[in-house]
Amino acid sequence: MPSRNWKEFLSSELEQIEAGHRLRTRRVIELSPVIELSPVIDLSPGIEQSPVVDFGSNDYLGLRSHPDVLDMLRSATSGSAWGAGASPVLSGYSPAHLSLERCLAELSQTESALVFSSGYACNVGVVASLATTGDLILSDQLNHASLIDGCRLSRATTTVYPHGDVEFVRKVLERVRQRYARVMILTESVFSMDGDAAPLAELVDLAEQFDGGLVVDEAHAVGVYGDHGGGLLEQLDLQTRVLAKLGTLSKAVGCVGGYVAGCNSLIEFLVNRCRSYLFSTAAPPHSLAVAEKAVQLLRDMQDPRQQLRRRASALREMLNRRGWSVGAGDSPIIPVVVGSPERALELSQHLWGRGIYVPAIRPPTVPKESCRLRISLSTRHTSQDCQRLVDGLGG
Repeated sequence: MPSRNWKEFLSSELEQIEAGHRLRTRRVIELSPVIELSPVIDLSPGIEQSPVVDFGSNDYLGLRSHPDVLDMLRSATSGSAWGAGASPVLSGYSPAHLSLERCLAELSQTESALVFSSGYACNVGVVASLATTGDLILSDQLNHASLIDGCRLSRATTTVYPHGDVEFVRKVLERVRQRYARVMILTESVFSMDGDAAPLAELVDLAEQFDGGLVVDEAHAVGVYGDHGGGLLEQLDLQTRVLAKLGTLSKAVGCVGGYVAGCNSLIEFLVNRCRSYLFSTAAPPHSLAVAEKAVQLLRDMQDPRQQLRRRASALREMLNRRGWSVGAGDSPIIPVVVGSPERALELSQHLWGRGIYVPAIRPPTVPKESCRLRISLSTRHTSQDCQRLVDGLGG
C-alpha cells in the first residue's frame, strides 16, 4: 500500500524513477558570449569542465543570440515596466501583442492570430476549447504531450491513430463519422522526437472530405520550411486549408511564447472560451516586441534555412554510414535510437566527456524500447562540429 506520508511518497517515487534510469537532472549552463561562432555553452562558475558544443537546443536559426534581436531586447526593456500585469482580456493586452499577432497572421497566411504565454498553454487550451463531448479527435500516436493533454481535457472521444497512417484515419471516419457532431484531425507537421513529417496533404483532404478540421502543430517546422519560414504548411501551400495552425515562439524564433493562427471567428472564439488564455497573465509586452523582430528576420532567412536542411541531410548520411540508423530527410531533428534508457544515458555521458552535449531522451517522452539521443542542428553548427559529433559517437 502506498505511504500516506507525503515525504515518504515523494522519496519512494524518485527512487523508482532513478532505478528505471529515467531521473531528470538540470545542468546549469549559459551561452558563450562569442555568438558568431559555434553554439558553445559554458558551464557556470565553479563547475570544472571545458565548454561544450550544444546539440540539444531548438534554436534552429540562431535567432536567440542574433545581434538585431539582442539590440531590440535592450531597446524594448529600457526605462519601462516589464510584466503585462493582467490577463489579455482585462488590461494585459498591449500594442505589442496586437502587432505581433498581425505579424504572425501574415506569416501564416491567415486572417488572425492569438499569442499565449507559452506553447504548451496554447496547445492544451486550443485543443480543449475546440472539441467537447460528442466530438471526435483523431490524434497521431507521436503527438506532443501538450496535444495529448488537450485531448484529455476536451472530453471529446479521442482515437489515437498509428503514426502517419492515413488509411487508418480514413477507415475510422468511414465507419464512425456520422456518430459525432464535429471531427478534428490533430497532428504535428514535423515531429519533435523523430524529425519526420506528417502526410499533411492527405490529412487535409480527408478532413475536407468528411467535413472535419485539421489542426497542425508547426512548432518544429516554422523557420525551417517555407519560402518565408512559415513552416511545412507554407511549403506545401496548405495554410488556408486547415482549421488552426499552432506555433511556438521558443524554437526557431528564439524567444518564448506560443500562438495559434486561423480565421477571425476561430480567434474570437478562443478569446472567449480558451481557459489557458483567459485565466493567464498576458506575456510581457517587451518579450513580444523582441519576438516580432525575430519573426521579421526569420522571413528573410531563406538561404540559412536551406543551408541548415542540407547540413541535416549530410549529417544523417554520415551517421548512417557509421552504422547509426537515423533515417532519411532534411529536418534538423535527428534521432539516434539506441533502445534502452541505460544505453542512451551512457552515450550522452560519453559525448559530454568529449565536449559535446546531446540529450538522452527516455520515458515518458518516448517508449522505453525507443530511447534515443536527440540531435538538434542549428545554423550556427559548422561542418567541423558535425564531424566532431560523428567521431564522438564512433560506430
